[in-house]
Amino acid sequence: MQTLKIDEVFDIYYENMRKSIKGVEEILKINFLEKDIYYKMGMDNLNALHENIIELLKHTYSPREVRMRLREIEYDEKITQESVIE
Repeated sequence: MQTLKIDEVFDIYYENMRKSIKGVEEILKINFLEKDIYYKMGMDNLNALHENIIELLKHTYSPREVRMRLREIEYDEKITQESVIE
């Protein structure tokens, strides 16, 4: 298996996050009118998320720090999913 450089990993994750954000944006467009407050709030949050992702990627982290941060995100996501199910 080929080992990816950290820049390549960031590129892959950024592209995946960008596609996810675009997907949620499409869902908002399908379900809400552009004048709807929920549409506007959702779009504002997606734009803020995108900007934060870019800012995060601008910083240089060691591969270990990146792995730790990704594990934190995965853990938070798992906890959120479990609380929604309950």
